[in-house]
Amino acid sequence: MTTTPVHTRRRGAELEAALHTATLAELTAVGYGRLTMEGVAARARTGKAAVYRRWPTKHELVLAALRYAMPPVPDIDPDRPARDNLLAVFTTLRDVLAGRTAFPSITIFGELLREPTLRTMFTEAIVAPRLRVIESILRRAERNAEIAPDTLTPLAALVGPALIMQTFLLTGNPPTRRELIRIIETVLPQPS
Repeated sequence: MTTTPVHTRRRGAELEAALHTATLAELTAVGYGRLTMEGVAARARTGKAAVYRRWPTKHELVLAALRYAMPPVPDIDPDRPARDNLLAVFTTLRDVLAGRTAFPSITIFGELLREPTLRTMFTEAIVAPRLRVIESILRRAERNAEIAPDTLTPLAALVGPALIMQTFLLTGNPPTRRELIRIIETVLPQPS
């Protein structure tokens, strides 16, 4: 006697996770330009209404999947030295570039950033909060005399991520732990 598998209807967080995973898979398979809501729904084995109910536009769907795939910012411990906190944050960024997370490859990511609306949404939802964390680490370092007073510039929080990206773009490899430490020494020089 054969039995037919019973399919339970996914709802809530389970369905959203399936849709996020399907969106990331579609991005990898067809790129942003050819990604469709219908393709995501088919890959997630659900109806397209389930997608449109949650995300009325392709931009919002992709941004939600990127948020889902992006590792959370590591916990910042106020009792740890700023260098240790920066290393935790920079290691997470390095792991994204290294393909050690569900975040799309740099090729797909580059395609996403060419879309102005999505780039703005991504910057506001994913990049800006991480830069605020880096800035808070640097400000705390200044208060704790881990960095000379009045040496932080408005661009200080951008330096570490920029150097991590530059290392990746120039070498094709994400920075090693040793290179991350050198980047931190650039961002957070020892006080004299």
